[in-house]
Amino acid sequence: MVADSSLFATSREHLNAELARLDLLIQREIWRWRQTGSPQPQSGSQLAATVGDEFRGLYVSEGEVDGILKGVYPGSTQVARRVAGQRTEAAFQEAIDRAAAEIQERKAASMERGVPLRLERLRMLFDLSQLDVNILLAGLAPEVELAYERLYAYLQDDVTRKRPGVALMLNLLCATLDERVDARGRFAMGAPLVRHQLISLFGDPAQPHPPLLAQYVRLDPRIVEWLLQPFGTPTDDRDRCALTDARLSDACEMFLPDIDTIRLHMPPDVQSELDHLATHPPECCSPLTVPVILLMGDPGTSKLRAAQAICAAWNKPLLTVHLSRLLSNGESLRQAARFAAREAYLVDAALYWHDYDLVAGSREGDGLASALHRESLHAAVLEYAVSSFLPVEDLERQPDPALLRAPRLVRVILPRPAYPLRRALWQHWLQRHATAPDLDVESVAGRFRLTDEQIQDAVVDAHHRAAQSLAGQQVITTADLFAAARARTGDQLVHLAKKIEPRHAWHDLVLPDDQSTQLHELCDQMRYRPLVLGEWGFDHKLSLGKGLNVLFAGPSGTGKTMAAEVIAGALGLDLYKIDLSTVVSKYIGETEKNLERIFGAARNSNAILFFDEADALFGKRSEVRDAHDRYANVEISYLLQKMEEYDGLVVLTSNLNKNMDEAFVRRMHFTIEFPYPDEEARRRIWQIAFPAEAPLLPDINFGLLAERYRLTGGNIRNIALTAAFLAARDGGHIGMDHLLWATRREFQKMGRLADEHEFEVGWDKPDD
Repeated sequence: MVADSSLFATSREHLNAELARLDLLIQREIWRWRQTGSPQPQSGSQLAATVGDEFRGLYVSEGEVDGILKGVYPGSTQVARRVAGQRTEAAFQEAIDRAAAEIQERKAASMERGVPLRLERLRMLFDLSQLDVNILLAGLAPEVELAYERLYAYLQDDVTRKRPGVALMLNLLCATLDERVDARGRFAMGAPLVRHQLISLFGDPAQPHPPLLAQYVRLDPRIVEWLLQPFGTPTDDRDRCALTDARLSDACEMFLPDIDTIRLHMPPDVQSELDHLATHPPECCSPLTVPVILLMGDPGTSKLRAAQAICAAWNKPLLTVHLSRLLSNGESLRQAARFAAREAYLVDAALYWHDYDLVAGSREGDGLASALHRESLHAAVLEYAVSSFLPVEDLERQPDPALLRAPRLVRVILPRPAYPLRRALWQHWLQRHATAPDLDVESVAGRFRLTDEQIQDAVVDAHHRAAQSLAGQQVITTADLFAAARARTGDQLVHLAKKIEPRHAWHDLVLPDDQSTQLHELCDQMRYRPLVLGEWGFDHKLSLGKGLNVLFAGPSGTGKTMAAEVIAGALGLDLYKIDLSTVVSKYIGETEKNLERIFGAARNSNAILFFDEADALFGKRSEVRDAHDRYANVEISYLLQKMEEYDGLVVLTSNLNKNMDEAFVRRMHFTIEFPYPDEEARRRIWQIAFPAEAPLLPDINFGLLAERYRLTGGNIRNIALTAAFLAARDGGHIGMDHLLWATRREFQKMGRLADEHEFEVGWDKPDD
């Protein structure tokens, strides 16, 4: 067992010993200076007596220098005094060598006992020589005690030169001219001190383009802070997660993940990959074992949580860097990325680069600035032996060629959870909240393909909705869950399509029994898709075509749009109507780009895409006679491809089924004909066209209206609304005369000819 007195108990104690050795070097240089002739021929007291106090502060006296040397590290001063009495260079060198040997012995003993020494860690991390360490100590001294500024000013014969210059450092640390010439390379751009920005060189503003020897040395503020910060035991988590570089404080966060509080919900194969990474931590400072980990998945797929879990298993802090903040603040990404990587390197942390997609990968319009940002980030990632997590949202993106040079490049794909896992996630996050006894978790889990983070947010949102409900039950209901789930999706589609709020239900839809049955079957397929595709394994049999494509064909006004609303309301999904004016473009290739944006935004929106009057876009492909035909056919083929890839529900409407391309019809899971309503259907439509609050007179005969006028449901709803406005003008009750007049106006609008007697009042009896 090594005695306590023979080792450094703390990093600060080691630093003090090194600075005491620096004192010996400074005192030797002062002795040399005085032996060769002081710039101040008189002693401090003599000069003061000569010039008086009026020049105080404009010079550094001999007495002041001696006083400073007595007060910083008294032990080194006593040694220097004895050596100075011998009046030999060899005596100083012997004392310096003896101090260095003692430090080396105590340092070895400390490291054997596991005492962390920051200066020694800095030396090993950045592969510094002993001369580099001495340069750091010389630059650090004024940060510990301002009196060193006076000593440096004295040795540089200028009271304003308070920071050590390169020339002073070379004289202080090197014995011969040859050594000083060789040591100049330690200040070169490629040398460790400068390359890692541990020091910076600056010149006198009054002297432009100064030579190297005339420049001064300043330690990086973060290195000063890190060296002087108390460093306890290796398990001191507060020390490991100390505040990062102040220049990064607005964009970085450092914390030590707690494995007991991290909940990962991943498919078994993904969990196996993460477990393998967690059980194979990289070796400290070993570039060959440090991985660059690409976490690939849609937004909200717990990429950060996965990185936290791995770091918790490694017992490493995680430094998260928000690239968007760095870019928005106008910071130099090259500089900031290097500082962040160096910070993680110092404290043995891993790096998580938020918003990596902002600079990664080659995209259309990727300019010089983006390329430089990408190069800067990857250079910082690869330069330091730091584990880096790069979140990637584009699953098709290949790693940048620079990343392929990493010793270990690991790809981890984090998919959206399948139905069984989604159901478990909903149940997990709902455990801490009060819920209604009839809560239908299975339906919301099957209907919405949400990620873990989205489900967690949706549960919190549902809790708040329940708390403000008028019923005051304070329990989460199925309606709350559906509303919260819908709020998590569709954000990207808002700018590309029009959201339609469903206002109709099944009782508003008047169709023949077969068509109505088909619509119910369509809803059933959407409800039970998770069971059939997920738990029953049909998902493994299908590579494409996992969505549901539906065609509603029939004359205008026969209820196609209403049917889409009814389905959306019954399934609890959002309905987005695609405006063809924003899709179809006369410019070659633009239509395909618009479709790509729509289907890309809808991929994770859990919404119903509604293409009204779709035959304008999905028409038959024609024989190619010129370039226009060829590109038109390309648009149709491209749309076929996107429909097959889409996993959700797509509803297309057409007034004439024969106009649709056969390939589209073949890919339809349902083709539902909406016929012209017969007399009985028209009678039902007339009856339900008016809300319960509408003031109807008893003279209205819905049966005769249905018998006499062959109209669609859309026409009948228009007539009912027009009649209501007429009645409001005439006194407030809707009568038969209003309906007949409104019917006449509807015929005129449609361009249909009719005899005047067809719109006369005088029916035999009112409708029962």
